Amino acid sequence: MNTDFSNEVLNSAFTGLDVNDSENIEAVAEMLEKFKLRWTVSKQKLLLPNGTETGFFGIVRDDKQTTFSTCKDSYTPFQNSELGELVLRIADKEGYKLHSGGALNGGGKVFIQLNTHNEITNLGENKTTVKGYVTGINSHDGTTSLKWGAANITICCRNTFMAAAKMLQYTARHTTSMHAKIEDSLRGIHGIQAAEKSLFEQFIKLSEVPVTKENIARIVKDITAVNIMETDAKAKEQYSTYAINRSGELLQSISSEMKQKGQTLWGLFSGVTHYTSHKMPVPNRENARIESQYTGTALQYNNVAFNYLAEAIN
Repeated sequence: MNTDFSNEVLNSAFTGLDVNDSENIEAVAEMLEKFKLRWTVSKQKLLLPNGTETGFFGIVRDDKQTTFSTCKDSYTPFQNSELGELVLRIADKEGYKLHSGGALNGGGKVFIQLNTHNEITNLGENKTTVKGYVTGINSHDGTTSLKWGAANITICCRNTFMAAAKMLQYTARHTTSMHAKIEDSLRGIHGIQAAEKSLFEQFIKLSEVPVTKENIARIVKDITAVNIMETDAKAKEQYSTYAINRSGELLQSISSEMKQKGQTLWGLFSGVTHYTSHKMPVPNRENARIESQYTGTALQYNNVAFNYLAEAIN
């Protein structure tokens, strides 16, 4: 590994951050309005047809009267406004800036993303830029607790990799006060900063290791279950048309990305994130691809590939 290049990149990317203790309630409302998250949820009793209480509650989106999930009395919803206040406190404390946000699956999950200002430039043959982000995810449908994690975006084609292995998780319903939630998350953000630096170090290593046919075959098999080392005739006997088509699309993404980024493990990994960011089938609903990248199948595939390649270089 080129240690001089690595140290130069990492030292310039991870500089100190200014601290600002400002807090602004109006800014929360403005942010929620911008990201279409200015709505609330409520916990409503579920009754039998005869009016008998069931002991369960529905989590209801109040503006649309849609029910996301059921829960018991001990569950406490974590409102979008609370998430917004938490995010702005973190942004103020750490010097981060708001980047994006929105609802997933009709509001069952919500996310807000911060720009960490950390980035790598001139990575690989096509001098790729990779920027660092922190993404916060909360659910009203019971599928996830409050989560914060490092999300890294390759600027040249907007491929996204959510580093789930580095995620720090918090369960909002078990927290007794907003202050405790904020303090927990502030501690978590410092951990993510260190994790993001480690992640960037791995990216640099990936860009310096030549790829092999065995690396590509392993990745394709792990993601699609198709062994591309088989003959076409044997593959048609063993695998469904759907699986073969998916493996072909993944190979196309890998080939395209390696032509741009180089015949390295970085080019291979970029091919995977290109596939999950652009080609992999997702449900036909708003923000489905983002949801898949942060909490679904794309997240799983990206991490399967990254974990394998990280082991290969280490």
